[in-house]
Amino acid sequence: MIEIEVHIDQAQALLANIIATGRDMTPVTRALAGVLADIPERAFAGQADPATGAPWAALSPATVAKRGSAQPIMQVSGILAGSIHSEHGPDFARVGTADVKAPTHQFGARKGQYGTTRRGGPIPWGDIPARPFFGMGPADEAEIAEVALESLQRVLAGRG
Repeated sequence: MIEIEVHIDQAQALLANIIATGRDMTPVTRALAGVLADIPERAFAGQADPATGAPWAALSPATVAKRGSAQPIMQVSGILAGSIHSEHGPDFARVGTADVKAPTHQFGARKGQYGTTRRGGPIPWGDIPARPFFGMGPADEAEIAEVALESLQRVLAGRG
């Protein structure tokens, strides 16, 4: 006679852990928010588009004449770089900024795009090239996948 004994307690506990993790992904999204926050930080440090690695456009001669070229691009005051923040919750991770100048630097702006000054001068006074600091490149995508995989492995090991 052959007897087969099946214990499903361990499988049930694992499934319960997976279900609980699926309801509240905060540990995973916290780690992902950290990864996302690193992306613009590296962009400012390297003065390059995080998605493509292409260097940001050089400062215009007029800007260099006005403030010199010793300061890194977009970091004279540090306000924009310092305004980057990340958030996370049970089902989301994001990075952003409330700095009103951010879209202009991310996407660029044409001379006069925002209207004119009281004296009739264009706003901005010249073209501003896009210098993206938000975006994801292949290395960022790989890091996000790695964080997600490690989180899944912890859940499957019962440590999640």
